[in-house]
Amino acid sequence: MAGIIEVSDKLKSLIAKKGDMKAQYTVALTQTREITMENGEFTLFRTLFDNHVNIEVIKDKKHGTTSLNKFDDKSLETALDNVLLSAEAGSEDEFFDIAPAMEPAQFHLGVKEPDVDKLMQRAKEFSDDIAKKHPKILVMQIILKHVNAQSIYRNTNGSQDEKTSGYYEIFVEFAGNDGTNSTGIAGTQVVTDNLDTPFIELGSIEKDLQDAEDSLNPISVEGKFEGNVIFTPACSVQMIYYALSNFVGESVVLDGTGLWLGKVGEKVAADKLTIAFKPWDERIVNHEVHTDDGFRSEDYTIIENGVLKSYMTSLYAANKCKVERAKNSGFDIVIEGGDTAFSDMVKNMKRGLIVGAVSCGTPSGNGELSGVAKNSFYVEDGQIKGAVTETMINFNLADMMQNVTTLSKEVLCDGTMVVPYIEVEHVLISGK
Repeated sequence: MAGIIEVSDKLKSLIAKKGDMKAQYTVALTQTREITMENGEFTLFRTLFDNHVNIEVIKDKKHGTTSLNKFDDKSLETALDNVLLSAEAGSEDEFFDIAPAMEPAQFHLGVKEPDVDKLMQRAKEFSDDIAKKHPKILVMQIILKHVNAQSIYRNTNGSQDEKTSGYYEIFVEFAGNDGTNSTGIAGTQVVTDNLDTPFIELGSIEKDLQDAEDSLNPISVEGKFEGNVIFTPACSVQMIYYALSNFVGESVVLDGTGLWLGKVGEKVAADKLTIAFKPWDERIVNHEVHTDDGFRSEDYTIIENGVLKSYMTSLYAANKCKVERAKNSGFDIVIEGGDTAFSDMVKNMKRGLIVGAVSCGTPSGNGELSGVAKNSFYVEDGQIKGAVTETMINFNLADMMQNVTTLSKEVLCDGTMVVPYIEVEHVLISGK
C-alpha cells in the first residue's frame, strides 16, 4: 500500500499546482497468481502485476478523464496535462460534479495471501471429481487465480479510501463428449474468499457440468407456441440486466427514453419480485466501497415487491435530470429465493423451456427481445424431454417483469450474485 500512497501523494501535489478545479483519482496495484491445469496436469504457474491510475477532472464546468498503467512522475504529469486538454476541448455542463468529502476509511476484504498448496490440492481434487462424477465431460482447461488488489481513492474535496482485497477465481472450460457426439464449448466460474469447500460444490459448477452431459443428444421443438420459461439464475441476471438498463439505466434516463421514467413508486413488476444491489451482502465476495462519483457505497433496493424504487443513475444524471442518485454503482444483484423447489417448478410446467442463456442482439427501446435459447431444455407435462436445438424465444422485457410467476427456493451464490431460478409465463417459443 505504501507505494500507491506515494503515487497518490504525487498526483495530489500535481493537481494542487494546476489551480482551481475538481478532481478524483484512483491508484491501484493488482497481483494475480494464476495456475492452469490441462488433462489433469498443472501446465502453468505465473504471477502477473498490473498498475492502474484513473484520473477525472472538472474544470470550468468541463469534464475529462484518462487512465494509464505507469506510476513514474513523468507519466503522471503527462497524463494530467492531457486530461486537462481533453476537458478544455469538451462542452460546458453545470451538472458535472464529484462527491463531498467522506470520512477517510480503510477496508480489508477477503484473504490477502493465497494458500497455494491448498489451492493446488483443491484443483487436483476438482479434476478428479469431474472425471469420476461426469465421465462424459471433456475438460479443456481449469484456470485458478488468486487476485490481490490494493487501491487508494482520493478527491479534491478531501475524501480518501484505502482498500485491500483478496479472492480466488475458479474457472473451468469444458464440453460434453461421449466419444461420438459433442456439445459446444461452455464455461462456468465462481469467486470465493476461502478454500473450505470442494470446487465442484461451488456456485453452479455441478449443475453446469450435468447440463452439458444431458445436452449430448438434443431434440427439436416442433412448431410455435406460447409457454412458460424457467430462466436459470445466470440467465435471469442477463434478462434483468437488459430490462433495467433499457428502462432505468443511466443513458435512457439522460435521453428521456426509458420506459419506466416517472414511475418511481409505481408497480412495474410482479408482486413477488424484489431486486436489490447489495455490495455489502456477506455472500458477495469482492465489491466496491465507494461509488464511481466518490460516495460511500450503500445497499439499495431497485424493485420492491414489484414497485420501482430507484433509477440506476450517477451523480451527473441525478443532477441533470432532477432524480435521486443510485446508492451504489455496481451490479451486485441479490434476489432472495421463493418457496417452490426447482424440481416442483418443472413438475408444474405444462409446456415450456428451461433456458440457460439467450443469444440475442441488443433489445429494442420498448423492450422487445428475440433470441436463440442456449443451454436449454424442453419441458412437457412436468417432464424434461431433452436439450433443444434451433429454438427461438420472443418476449417483451417489460412484460417479462410483470409475468414472473415463481421463484425457486434454490439460489445461486457464486460470489458475484445471489439469484434463484425465475419462471415467466407468456413467452413465444418457436422450434422448427
